This record gives sequence, C-alpha cells and structure tokens, in this order.
Amino acid sequence: MHVITLDLHTRLQAALPGVTILLPDEQQLPLQAAPVDAQGRPAVGAGERGVGTYLATRPEGYVQIETPEPITTTGNQDTYWTAVAAIAGTAEQAAALATQIRTALTGTPPADPGWYKSVIPARHAPIAPGAHLARATYARTLLLGQLPN
Repeated sequence: MHVITLDLHTRLQAALPGVTILLPDEQQLPLQAAPVDAQGRPAVGAGERGVGTYLATRPEGYVQIETPEPITTTGNQDTYWTAVAAIAGTAEQAAALATQIRTALTGTPPADPGWYKSVIPARHAPIAPGAHLARATYARTLLLGQLPN
C-alpha cells in the first residue's frame, strides 16, 4: 500500500471517528452491498443493492480514498495528487463530510496548516438514487519516497 494512502487513512480515521474510510482496493465494497439473510449470506432477490444499501448502514456517509497519482518530480522530491471522496445520502451531508475531510487534511491556515494542500476543490454530483458525492483532490510531497516529518 502506498505511504500516502496509509497516511490519509490514519489521519481521516482520527479526525472522523465512526465514519467508514475505504482504501483504494476497497472501492467495490459499496457497489457489492446487498441485503443478507438470517445466516449473513447475500439474500437472493431481496431488495435494493449497491451504494444505497451500503449507505443505509452508514447514515453518516463514508470516505473513499483513491490511488495517489504522481504529478511532478524535482530531484529527490515527488508530488502526488490523491482524490478523496465523501459519499453520503444527501448533497448537504456529502458537502459537510467533504468540509470535515478538508479541515483534517489541510488544517486551518495560517494558525494550523495541515500536511496536505487542496489542489482541486470538491466536485459535487449525485451518483445513485439516495447517494451523493463530493470529491476533492489533495497534494502531498514525498522526500526520497518518504513522508517528511
């Protein structure tokens, strides 16, 4: 797992207790959500499936971290952009969760700057019935492949 992905996951878990934070390799989990039977197996022909079902068990919404993309390099410094999406049942909930994410990652400059820089503000869009997305992109620079302290 990429060092930036793990750092984002750790920071967001600390800042958003109770909110599910999904790693890039967990991106399909909400799409595969389905009702379960009494034994905990997916119920055949029993209701809605997908993101709406996933959100039904997560009224606070959830966060999806995407794979960091390398953008620039200057000698021993590499800059990566990583999209982080807030998904919730309403546009207002998604926007509020996106604001919490932004504050957790970028801080409140100049008094408390964060480790990440917002490079693309949140784009808002409905993605499924009862599911709204607010997806922003953040930058982080690595020194020789490691996070600077």
